[in-house]
Amino acid sequence: MPRCLNIAAFMLLLVALGCETTKQVGTPLNRAREYYEDGDTDDAFDLAVQAAASSDGVTAQRGQLVAGMSAMDLQRPDAESWLLKASTGPDRECAGTALASMATIQERSGRIETAAQSMHRASMMLSGSEQARARAEAQRLADAVPPKPKPATAGAQASSVGPRSSAQKAAGTNKPDASPSASKPDPTSKDHASLARPSTDKWTLQAGAFESKKKADVLAAELEKETDARGLPVPEVVSVKVRGKTMYRVQVGIYDSRERAKAALESWGRKGILLGTTD
Repeated sequence: MPRCLNIAAFMLLLVALGCETTKQVGTPLNRAREYYEDGDTDDAFDLAVQAAASSDGVTAQRGQLVAGMSAMDLQRPDAESWLLKASTGPDRECAGTALASMATIQERSGRIETAAQSMHRASMMLSGSEQARARAEAQRLADAVPPKPKPATAGAQASSVGPRSSAQKAAGTNKPDASPSASKPDPTSKDHASLARPSTDKWTLQAGAFESKKKADVLAAELEKETDARGLPVPEVVSVKVRGKTMYRVQVGIYDSRERAKAALESWGRKGILLGTTD
């Protein structure tokens, strides 16, 4: 998200949030916001850090937001960590602004897919025109995610075989010479079974599968707050054909490796979630 959009979102946030918990003039949070508006980000950051230490949850969250945005303008390495803290606070508008700012940092560092996810979460928390802007930015980032590398084609594999040996020429084949010491793998062994199993480069967390789309929609809606609180993608209902029947699967996220999907599952901590593959 461009800096102008960050500032616009932040200014609208200040107007919308008001100062319910910090009415007193001269509090660190009020002064931090004034300094930030005036472009004095160094002093804004120092005062925001003081506000972030408040025992009041909302005040602390807003202090974390100002600290994160000031740190981002100052190009401090801790900017994203401040915004991450603000994104988990009780105020949704504040959390949405923090997520949108995080997406800006992530995009600048080349983490386009992560930035798209952060901006999507921001669009769920913001409202009005800022929500519309966040949705547009999330779509732009999603479209900019680089495609995954495709596996080598059969033609490329054939071209890598190289010139045939005299034995191969005599046999009229391009297959490699058999090694005397080579033995066929035991089809009953675990190693052979794992090699024979089809592989996939896409994984998802599956929360359930139903013949009723209504039941699947209900579960997806129930899980949305839970996944959002843990920074996971929004649950989606995917229809598939299984033995001639249409099944509706509730799935969370698409991951490019089993390890990443497993890590997401462990961070969720929900029992009964299946680690499934997706096309």
